Amino acid sequence: MRSSPRIPTYVHALLFLTLLGGLASAQEKSNASERHELQKGQVVASVRSVDKPEQSYSLYVPKNYAPGQRWPIIYAFDPGARGQTPVELMKEAAETYGYLVAGSNNSRNGSWPIERDAAQEMWNDTHGWLSIDDKRVYFAGFSGGARVSTQLAQMCKCVRGVFLNGAGFPLDSPPSPKSMFPVFAAAGMSDLNYGELAELDPQLEAMGFRHFFQRFEGWHQWAPAELWQQALAWAALLEMKDGLRERDQSFVSAELARASERLRKRQETGELYFGWEETRSTIALFDGLTDTLALKDQLAAFAKNPAVRAGSKQEKSDFEKQQALEDAILRILESMRVGGGDQPSLAADASMRISQLRNDARNQHQLKDRRVSERALGGVFVSAMETGTSILERGDAHTAARFFEIGSIAAPDSTWPHFSLAKCHATMGDRKALLLDLKRARDAGATAADLADFVKTDPKTAPLLDTPEYRNLLTGK
Repeated sequence: MRSSPRIPTYVHALLFLTLLGGLASAQEKSNASERHELQKGQVVASVRSVDKPEQSYSLYVPKNYAPGQRWPIIYAFDPGARGQTPVELMKEAAETYGYLVAGSNNSRNGSWPIERDAAQEMWNDTHGWLSIDDKRVYFAGFSGGARVSTQLAQMCKCVRGVFLNGAGFPLDSPPSPKSMFPVFAAAGMSDLNYGELAELDPQLEAMGFRHFFQRFEGWHQWAPAELWQQALAWAALLEMKDGLRERDQSFVSAELARASERLRKRQETGELYFGWEETRSTIALFDGLTDTLALKDQLAAFAKNPAVRAGSKQEKSDFEKQQALEDAILRILESMRVGGGDQPSLAADASMRISQLRNDARNQHQLKDRRVSERALGGVFVSAMETGTSILERGDAHTAARFFEIGSIAAPDSTWPHFSLAKCHATMGDRKALLLDLKRARDAGATAADLADFVKTDPKTAPLLDTPEYRNLLTGK
């Protein structure tokens, strides 16, 4: 194992880097410093690793960054290797609260070795040229990237905290008192995995984790930029409580005022059960930093309000309804997967049910009912896409295409089904269908760069695309 004077040798950091595969040497650090041009106050889309140039990450460094002091860092993992996405969302909060942010451009869903190697190289390279406080290292992830974050945190026992978006812990490695770290979780109210994170929160409470769960209006997505202001403030306040950041009472007072305003708005919406949960977590955050008596009085008032208990029961009922809506369609998809029944008829039945679910989601008058339909629709979409991907990997492009067509009905504005269908039609050698898939992907928001990247990663497509039609797609015609 190589050693480094820049990375602390206390046991948790050593365990982490042993797991990830080694430390950067002092000479490599010197070379890295010469090869990277430090750009402060702006998002750098791609910083290539010195040792492994095929590995890269997006980076944000605050304007007041100075190498003479150690800085906290957030390592972010996107399920589609889009490292710039979380960095852009976090940049304003990172500037406000003083965090470095690095988002992997290599970590993606589907392969733990790819995810592990991306984390290793991002860690090694950033430690080679940035001044990092290894007592304040955070992981952040969305969807599959969230599971990567918690898996890494459980393995290394060196992370300061984890920010979860749209998913929780790996399904085969749930939270445990044996590996505890602060967890800030966020989910859109229409996220297919919303129920998972809502149910994770009381589990963390029971185990003694420091935790916070924040809801926002949205789908299966990274938390919006304004929520990252709250998330990084939460992390900074915990650092103050633990002596890792200098206490600043004006900072504490300002953040308490912001938290109180969020709670007031929650009450105005009438979602008192959510307000009760947030008040409890806010008290836990500020206890020991400032007077929380007013919040405790508010919590006691919530506890006496029948609407809080009714809200808890309603949420559980919504989860059951979501599951029932999903199951009705997933049973059909399962019959298709195992080859049972008339495949075209099953596909048509699934498509009809999904279309009806989409109509329900659009036309529901009650917000809570619309959210349930949207969550169920998202669950069906992901199941269809993941099943189709697995079938395509086995070489059955025709069957896989049926699942991707169903996925396109569930989420017509997503590029994922169209690119997946393009892979199927490239395998079949169907040039006309392939061009139509790429046009639909472009109509759904794919850029010319996305189309070019798709062709690079799937060599079967290149011979089929030497056409004016494809060139017109690249130029936006």
